[in-house]
Amino acid sequence: MNVSADHDPQLLRRVQALFEDPRIQGCNWQPRLFWHPTESGGAFGAPRVDPRELEVFLATVAGEASQYLEALEAEQPGRGRFLAANARRHELPLFTRV
Repeated sequence: MNVSADHDPQLLRRVQALFEDPRIQGCNWQPRLFWHPTESGGAFGAPRVDPRELEVFLATVAGEASQYLEALEAEQPGRGRFLAANARRHELPLFTRV
């Protein structure tokens, strides 16, 4: 995985691990929805969307507790709950682009 200097490497690893989880893979989303490809053609380059938002969304889809919901809520009240609600309804929201 290409770790962007602008994002927490632990968060980026968690988001990729969630994305690779079979519960998420069953949704048939392509990595290019959320990541730019690497220069060598790998699927997980720099994130296209806010990794915290993606973590909240993917964790909810996977049925796990999000590690970033509260931080996102503190910064943008309602945003984390909105993303989690979208995930529970199996709707793909518009994420904040980075």
